[in-house]
Amino acid sequence: MIEFSDNKPIYRQIVDHACNLILNGSWEPGARVPSVRELAADLGVNTRTVLKAMEELQDMELIYSRRGMGYMLSEDAPGKVKEQLRKDFFATTLPHLEAEMKMLGISIDELIEAMK
Repeated sequence: MIEFSDNKPIYRQIVDHACNLILNGSWEPGARVPSVRELAADLGVNTRTVLKAMEELQDMELIYSRRGMGYMLSEDAPGKVKEQLRKDFFATTLPHLEAEMKMLGISIDELIEAMK
């Protein structure tokens, strides 16, 4: 179950949740993913919201529709998710971390030592 927050659209939080399921192996490459109705019922949200999330996942080329079967997870979905998250990390998280380190006077050497 997702605990939805107010800082991001619900459909986007569902996309993020799906990406986590892809990375942790709950959704396996080549396998069927839950239907829009199944996800809507599991998450307690409107089917239109889930449909928007599924469309986003299709646009990201993580899932594809197969007639009579529903949505399937693409074979390269885990790699695509990981690559996107890496890009997001270097574009967003790392600059924020760097700014916070400067503000607190934390050196890179201290960070490396703390991570060991």
